[in-house]
Amino acid sequence: MLKQLLTGGSVLALVLAASLPIQAQAETPAQQPGSPSQMQETPQLEVSQEDLQKFASALEQLQSIEQETQVELVEAIENQGLSVERFQEIALAQQNPEIQPSTEISQAEVESFDQAAGQVTQIQQQAQTRMQEAVEREGLDAQQFSQIGAALQQDPTLQQQFQEMLQN
Repeated sequence: MLKQLLTGGSVLALVLAASLPIQAQAETPAQQPGSPSQMQETPQLEVSQEDLQKFASALEQLQSIEQETQVELVEAIENQGLSVERFQEIALAQQNPEIQPSTEISQAEVESFDQAAGQVTQIQQQAQTRMQEAVEREGLDAQQFSQIGAALQQDPTLQQQFQEMLQN
C-alpha cells in the first residue's frame, strides 16, 4: 500500500497540501517582482530522514481521508437522486452556460443539485480540516509538508530514499 502512496498518492497529497489553509504563506513576507531571491534558483531543501518519515506517514493518512471523502461525496450526491456524472454535467453547465448538457436539466434536478452541492461543500471543508490535522499530528505544518513534497519532485536522490523507506 505504501508503494501506491508514492505513485498515486504523492500527486494527490501535493494537490491536497496546496489546498490546505495557507497560514504559512501569510507568515512569509511577499517578494517584490524582480527581487534577487526570485531571480536565483530556489535553494534545495534539506530533508531529514525523520521529516521524510513524517511526510510518508502524513501522506498515508491523507490518502485514507481522500478515499473516505470520495465515498461520502458519492453518497451525498446519490442520496439526492443524481448520479455523479449527472451532478458533474449540471455543475459544468452552471459554470459555463455555453456548455450544453446531454439532456435538459429539470427543475427537480436543479433542486437536487443545489442540495447535493451544499453537502459536497460541507464534506470538502470537513476533509480539509481532517487533512490539516493529519499533517499536523505528524509534526509538520502545511508549508513543511508542501516543501518536502516539492523537494521530492525535484531531487532524485531524495526520491530514491523515499522509495526505499516505503519498501521497508
